[in-house]
Amino acid sequence: MFPGYGHVHPTLEMSRCLVTMGHRVTYVLDEQHTAEVTATGAAIVPYRSRRGRIAQAATGEDIGALGLEFLRESKDVVLPLALDAFRDDVPDLVLYDLESFFAARIAARHWDRPTAQLFPYVATNEKFSLALEVFDGADGHVQQCIDLATEYLTGQGEDPDAVWTFMSNFDERNIVLLPREFQPLGETFDERYTFTGHSFPTDPPGTGSWPGPPGGGPAVLITLGTEVNERPDFFRLCDSAFADGGLHVVLPVGRGNLPAEPVAAHVETHEWIAFHTLVPQVEAVVCHGGMSTMLMAIHYGKPLVVVGFTPEEKLNGRRVAELGIGVSLSAEGLTADRLRAAVEQAMNDPAIQHRVARMRIDMLASGGPSRAAVLVEGWLRESTRARLSCRPHAATTGRPTTYGDPMRQSDRWAEPDRTVTP
Repeated sequence: MFPGYGHVHPTLEMSRCLVTMGHRVTYVLDEQHTAEVTATGAAIVPYRSRRGRIAQAATGEDIGALGLEFLRESKDVVLPLALDAFRDDVPDLVLYDLESFFAARIAARHWDRPTAQLFPYVATNEKFSLALEVFDGADGHVQQCIDLATEYLTGQGEDPDAVWTFMSNFDERNIVLLPREFQPLGETFDERYTFTGHSFPTDPPGTGSWPGPPGGGPAVLITLGTEVNERPDFFRLCDSAFADGGLHVVLPVGRGNLPAEPVAAHVETHEWIAFHTLVPQVEAVVCHGGMSTMLMAIHYGKPLVVVGFTPEEKLNGRRVAELGIGVSLSAEGLTADRLRAAVEQAMNDPAIQHRVARMRIDMLASGGPSRAAVLVEGWLRESTRARLSCRPHAATTGRPTTYGDPMRQSDRWAEPDRTVTP
């Protein structure tokens, strides 16, 4: 699993469900995520990641460089660590996200075990490619990734042409942790993809409460997420946009980013705050277009204003505008007046409110993390049956077996103590 909050956090409730169902779950992951992983009942094989943070104005080239850096780390650190850690206790299924494909797919081939890919962001198939959006301008780094994978595979005796299958942006089994309705070209995603709507727990953990705005007036949440939030100019613009005090502004600015100068009385700053205690009480959510934040807003029926900075965030903002569940703004040349007008539009437009409510219904009907866990359980059952019948897996056939959605099967209970490794 890529060691980023937006990649790890959406998997935690699914893992908690799997543990409750009697399965063992183990992450191979940066040690900074140890506490949140073990709180689910899962185990962790930790390492210290050397990957950098996304640049403040991340371009396709910036993200390509980060991807190449993590691919090298996957080859040199993560893969050897995983092979050693599970030498005597091979997992039954390997779950992974796109960024961790190298270590996951090589390890699965070594163990002769099936794989399944997780998408905590919009998914990719033959008709729609997130990579074309995200890695625009990163041709040099992408070619270096291809060269690295080719060199490794040929060193293992593989046909060099196998690299194209090996580097596919999707699997034969895919879990997409968002509503199908949010997915661009969602109608083209076939039975290989299950959209589970969201990744939030039914009963969120007790992490305190937010008392609400003083006087009980309307409030808005403004957040840039956990990855890139050192943008003091943006936060000052937000202060100016709501200077008349008509809206109470809650502004989580990230650890170590609290402003040195006093803020206006209508602005409430935090290094961090549990969003599930806050979002139900605000009128709108202004964010950078991170998927976790957007889905949290939709989960509680709140309209969005998206100010994207990276290629993926800008794509998400365009999707919000296309679906009519909020407003998308360009970060370039953004003014306080434009931001204020967008928030007022999102809050007061009945059409936006209606479409957000419809998206919320679709999201909740998709099953969430419990459905994802049942799907994984079905694959675990198939993995065990395949080994007992001596039927080879994808690691030996070159193409994974496509399994149906066990939510559609009458017998959904598997034997306990199967193991899964994200």
